[in-house]
Amino acid sequence: MPKVTEAHLEARRHQILDAAAKCFVQKGFHHSTMHDICQQAELSPGAVYRYFRSKEEIIEAMTRERKRMVTAMIEAAKSRGGFLRVFNELADVCFSELEDPRAGALAVELWAEALRSLRIKQMLREQLSSIREAMLGIIHNAQDRGEINPALDPRAVAEIMISLFDGLLLQKVIEDETDVWKYVGAMKAMINGTFWQTRKLEGVD
Repeated sequence: MPKVTEAHLEARRHQILDAAAKCFVQKGFHHSTMHDICQQAELSPGAVYRYFRSKEEIIEAMTRERKRMVTAMIEAAKSRGGFLRVFNELADVCFSELEDPRAGALAVELWAEALRSLRIKQMLREQLSSIREAMLGIIHNAQDRGEINPALDPRAVAEIMISLFDGLLLQKVIEDETDVWKYVGAMKAMINGTFWQTRKLEGVD
Protein backbone atom coordinates (compact mmCIF):
# COMPACT_ATOMS: atom_id res chain seq x y z
CA MET A 1 0.00 0.00 0.00
CA PRO A 2 1.57 3.35 -0.99
CA LYS A 3 2.58 5.64 1.86
CA VAL A 4 0.44 8.76 2.31
CA THR A 5 2.66 11.82 1.99
CA GLU A 6 2.71 14.73 4.41
CA ALA A 7 1.69 17.02 1.56
CA HIS A 8 -1.42 14.91 0.94
CA LEU A 9 -2.37 14.97 4.62
CA GLU A 10 -1.94 18.74 4.75
CA ALA A 11 -3.99 19.23 1.58
CA ARG A 12 -6.79 17.09 2.99
CA ARG A 13 -6.69 19.03 6.25
CA HIS A 14 -7.06 22.34 4.41
CA GLN A 15 -9.87 20.83 2.32
CA ILE A 16 -11.79 20.16 5.54
CA LEU A 17 -11.03 23.60 6.99
CA ASP A 18 -12.21 25.31 3.79
CA ALA A 19 -15.40 23.26 3.82
CA ALA A 20 -16.03 24.12 7.47
CA ALA A 21 -15.52 27.83 6.78
CA LYS A 22 -18.13 27.69 4.01
CA CYS A 23 -20.58 25.93 6.32
CA PHE A 24 -20.03 28.40 9.15
CA VAL A 25 -20.60 31.36 6.81
CA GLN A 26 -23.70 29.84 5.19
CA LYS A 27 -25.40 28.31 8.25
CA GLY A 28 -23.61 29.79 11.23
CA PHE A 29 -21.34 27.88 13.57
CA HIS A 30 -24.15 26.84 15.90
CA HIS A 31 -26.33 25.35 13.14
CA SER A 32 -23.55 23.70 11.18
CA THR A 33 -22.98 20.03 11.91
CA MET A 34 -20.04 17.74 11.32
CA HIS A 35 -22.27 16.00 8.76
CA ASP A 36 -22.66 19.31 6.89
CA ILE A 37 -18.89 19.72 6.85
CA CYS A 38 -18.40 16.18 5.53
CA GLN A 39 -20.86 16.85 2.71
CA GLN A 40 -19.28 20.20 1.84
CA ALA A 41 -15.81 18.64 1.79
CA GLU A 42 -17.14 15.65 -0.20
CA LEU A 43 -15.48 13.31 2.28
CA SER A 44 -16.74 10.44 4.40
CA PRO A 45 -17.25 11.03 8.14
CA GLY A 46 -14.36 8.67 8.81
CA ALA A 47 -12.03 10.75 6.67
CA VAL A 48 -13.04 13.99 8.42
CA TYR A 49 -12.93 12.57 11.94
CA ARG A 50 -9.42 11.32 11.28
CA TYR A 51 -8.36 14.97 11.39
CA PHE A 52 -10.94 16.66 13.60
CA ARG A 53 -13.22 15.14 16.24
CA SER A 54 -15.45 18.19 16.65
CA LYS A 55 -16.29 21.66 15.36
CA GLU A 56 -14.30 23.11 18.26
CA GLU A 57 -11.18 21.30 17.04
CA ILE A 58 -11.78 22.76 13.60
CA ILE A 59 -12.06 26.26 15.08
CA GLU A 60 -8.89 25.65 17.06
CA ALA A 61 -7.06 24.73 13.85
CA MET A 62 -8.46 27.81 12.06
CA THR A 63 -7.37 30.19 14.82
CA ARG A 64 -3.96 28.53 15.10
CA GLU A 65 -3.41 28.88 11.36
CA ARG A 66 -4.59 32.49 11.39
CA LYS A 67 -2.31 33.31 14.31
CA ARG A 68 0.68 31.69 12.61
CA MET A 69 0.06 33.49 9.31
CA VAL A 70 -0.50 36.98 10.77
CA THR A 71 2.34 36.88 13.30
CA ALA A 72 4.75 35.61 10.63
CA MET A 73 3.68 38.46 8.33
CA ILE A 74 4.20 41.04 11.08
CA GLU A 75 7.58 39.61 12.05
CA ALA A 76 8.72 39.66 8.42
CA ALA A 77 7.60 43.28 8.02
CA LYS A 78 9.74 44.43 10.96
CA SER A 79 12.87 44.39 8.82
CA ARG A 80 11.38 46.58 6.06
CA GLY A 81 12.47 49.90 7.60
CA GLY A 82 10.73 52.71 9.49
CA PHE A 83 7.31 52.52 11.08
CA LEU A 84 5.38 54.18 8.25
CA ARG A 85 6.81 51.83 5.65
CA VAL A 86 6.04 48.81 7.82
CA PHE A 87 2.54 50.09 8.58
CA ASN A 88 1.77 50.78 4.91
CA GLU A 89 2.98 47.35 3.84
CA LEU A 90 0.96 45.55 6.51
CA ALA A 91 -2.12 47.61 5.67
CA ASP A 92 -1.90 46.73 1.98
CA VAL A 93 -1.59 43.01 2.71
CA CYS A 94 -4.07 42.72 5.60
CA PHE A 95 -6.85 44.84 4.17
CA SER A 96 -6.75 43.02 0.83
CA GLU A 97 -8.33 40.10 2.71
CA LEU A 98 -11.50 42.14 3.18
CA GLU A 99 -12.22 42.00 -0.53
CA ASP A 100 -13.40 38.44 0.18
CA PRO A 101 -16.81 38.76 1.91
CA ARG A 102 -16.34 35.35 3.56
CA ALA A 103 -13.44 36.61 5.66
CA GLY A 104 -15.54 39.09 7.60
CA ALA A 105 -18.57 36.81 7.87
CA LEU A 106 -16.49 33.98 9.31
CA ALA A 107 -14.79 36.26 11.85
CA VAL A 108 -18.11 37.67 13.06
CA GLU A 109 -19.55 34.16 13.32
CA LEU A 110 -16.66 33.06 15.53
CA TRP A 111 -16.84 36.18 17.70
CA ALA A 112 -20.55 35.56 18.23
CA GLU A 113 -19.90 31.95 19.22
CA ALA A 114 -17.26 33.13 21.70
CA LEU A 115 -20.10 34.72 23.70
CA ARG A 116 -21.50 31.21 24.24
CA SER A 117 -18.39 29.05 24.34
CA LEU A 118 -15.59 29.70 26.82
CA ARG A 119 -13.31 27.39 24.84
CA ILE A 120 -13.73 29.34 21.61
CA LYS A 121 -13.42 32.63 23.50
CA GLN A 122 -10.09 31.47 24.92
CA MET A 123 -8.87 30.44 21.46
CA LEU A 124 -9.69 33.88 20.06
CA ARG A 125 -8.11 35.60 23.05
CA GLU A 126 -4.89 33.68 22.45
CA GLN A 127 -4.95 34.59 18.76
CA LEU A 128 -5.50 38.27 19.57
CA SER A 129 -2.79 38.24 22.22
CA SER A 130 -0.28 36.72 19.80
CA ILE A 131 -1.02 39.32 17.12
CA ARG A 132 -0.84 42.15 19.68
CA GLU A 133 2.54 40.92 20.95
CA ALA A 134 3.90 40.91 17.40
CA MET A 135 2.60 44.46 16.88
CA LEU A 136 4.19 45.56 20.16
CA GLY A 137 7.63 44.69 18.79
CA ILE A 138 7.11 47.11 15.88
CA ILE A 139 5.74 49.83 18.17
CA HIS A 140 8.56 49.53 20.72
CA ASN A 141 11.13 49.82 17.92
CA ALA A 142 9.36 52.88 16.51
CA GLN A 143 9.29 54.53 19.95
CA ASP A 144 13.00 53.82 20.43
CA ARG A 145 13.70 55.51 17.06
CA GLY A 146 11.55 58.51 17.97
CA GLU A 147 8.92 57.79 15.31
CA ILE A 148 6.08 57.24 17.79
CA ASN A 149 5.60 59.35 20.90
CA PRO A 150 7.30 57.38 23.71
CA ALA A 151 4.78 58.75 26.20
CA LEU A 152 2.02 56.71 24.56
CA ASP A 153 1.21 53.31 26.01
CA PRO A 154 2.51 50.71 23.49
CA ARG A 155 -0.28 48.23 24.21
CA ALA A 156 -2.93 50.91 23.60
CA VAL A 157 -1.27 51.80 20.28
CA ALA A 158 -1.24 48.12 19.26
CA GLU A 159 -4.92 47.76 20.16
CA ILE A 160 -5.79 50.80 18.02
CA MET A 161 -3.92 49.29 15.07
CA ILE A 162 -5.82 46.03 15.44
CA SER A 163 -9.14 47.86 15.85
CA LEU A 164 -8.60 49.74 12.59
CA PHE A 165 -8.79 46.39 10.81
CA ASP A 166 -11.51 44.78 12.92
CA GLY A 167 -13.68 47.88 12.68
CA LEU A 168 -13.75 47.82 8.88
CA LEU A 169 -14.25 44.06 8.92
CA LEU A 170 -17.45 44.53 10.93
CA GLN A 171 -18.62 47.37 8.71
CA LYS A 172 -18.04 45.35 5.54
CA VAL A 173 -20.23 42.55 6.85
CA ILE A 174 -23.17 44.98 7.06
CA GLU A 175 -22.28 47.33 4.17
CA ASP A 176 -20.40 45.29 1.62
CA GLU A 177 -20.25 48.27 -0.74
CA THR A 178 -17.81 50.02 1.62
CA ASP A 179 -14.66 50.84 -0.36
CA VAL A 180 -11.72 49.10 1.33
CA TRP A 181 -9.02 51.11 -0.42
CA LYS A 182 -10.57 54.53 0.19
CA TYR A 183 -10.74 53.55 3.86
CA VAL A 184 -7.09 52.44 3.77
CA GLY A 185 -6.08 55.72 2.10
CA ALA A 186 -7.81 57.80 4.79
CA MET A 187 -6.36 55.57 7.52
CA LYS A 188 -2.83 55.99 6.19
CA ALA A 189 -3.37 59.77 6.10
CA MET A 190 -4.39 59.74 9.76
CA ILE A 191 -1.26 57.78 10.68
CA ASN A 192 1.27 59.66 8.55
CA GLY A 193 -0.02 63.13 9.46
CA THR A 194 -1.47 64.23 6.11
CA PHE A 195 -5.04 63.93 7.42
CA TRP A 196 -4.96 67.30 9.18
CA GLN A 197 -5.03 70.70 7.54
CA THR A 198 -2.69 72.27 10.08
CA ARG A 199 -3.15 75.86 9.03
CA LYS A 200 -6.92 75.68 9.41
CA LEU A 201 -6.64 73.92 12.75
CA GLU A 202 -4.31 76.59 14.10
CA GLY A 203 -6.19 79.46 12.51
CA VAL A 204 -3.16 80.53 10.50
CA ASP A 205 -3.83 82.37 7.22
